[in-house]
Amino acid sequence: MLGDDQAAALTKIALSGRIVDVLVGPAGAGKTTAMSALRRTWEHEHGRGSVVGLAPSAVAAQVLADDLGIQTENTAKWLDTHDRTGETFRKGQLVIVDEASLAGTLSLDRITTLAAEGGAKVLLVGDHAQLQSVTAGGAFSLLIRDREDAPELVDVHRFVNVWERTASLALRHGRTDVIDTYAEHGRVIGGETEEMIDAAYTAWRSDTLVGRASVLVTDSNESVQALNNRARGDLILYGIVNARREVELHDGTRAATGDTVITRRNDRRLRTGRAWVRNGDRWTVTEVHDDGALTLRRVGRKWGASVVIPAEYAAEHLDLG
Repeated sequence: MLGDDQAAALTKIALSGRIVDVLVGPAGAGKTTAMSALRRTWEHEHGRGSVVGLAPSAVAAQVLADDLGIQTENTAKWLDTHDRTGETFRKGQLVIVDEASLAGTLSLDRITTLAAEGGAKVLLVGDHAQLQSVTAGGAFSLLIRDREDAPELVDVHRFVNVWERTASLALRHGRTDVIDTYAEHGRVIGGETEEMIDAAYTAWRSDTLVGRASVLVTDSNESVQALNNRARGDLILYGIVNARREVELHDGTRAATGDTVITRRNDRRLRTGRAWVRNGDRWTVTEVHDDGALTLRRVGRKWGASVVIPAEYAAEHLDLG
């Protein structure tokens, strides 16, 4: 069921008459649920396949495809295909651009211009208070400031604790005093740098050993490498990683069967069924070959979803994850 804010936002979008609409919402506010409802409604009126998705990165495009069950592509690749083949939008299509705050202004301008020429409608979805484009950006924020009626989702669903929902929104708006709220609930721990690194690592290790998904974050590449080596040493001792055959990665770390790694370059030639290797994908190493190539399986999959990464790719575009 849609919440009141979701229903109101979708009504505004459906009835606006604009070629370009926006949907704003913080993380956990139900943007995906709203987009899914909009897709079903749009396809009911315009036919199956009339909703297509774009995103600034290949990984974000794949997430959108998985969430909505629609054809997606990253913005740079779509524009390249358009330039080479002339493929473009058609009348009656809804083009959803997810993570729109990360999209550059020039690419958004081209996409919306082509949509207008083809008779399609564009919906820009994202949060102007989160990360911005690495290229010249700001178009998404500009549209929101320019429109007093910009549809926005305000009810955060992701947190169990009511205080945390409120606190997360305060942080989103830059209210640093809310850090005291996190400290009062035991979410902030202070100490000397080495002590805190050790505490964070110990917490990560405890999570990992009981099967929880856990993220360990630090402030420099050097610290990341040191923590990766420390974690890997423990995983070898626990028998999770088999270090009898290894390959060296670009930063001096090593990978072996059982290691979790992240691919750092898009390569459509390396395919896993209908998907392919994307920058930011996480994998488990399942085999190390004599020539330095690696067989990888997507994290979370017990079978299938495997790909053989050539030795050159492994040595240059792979990180421990």
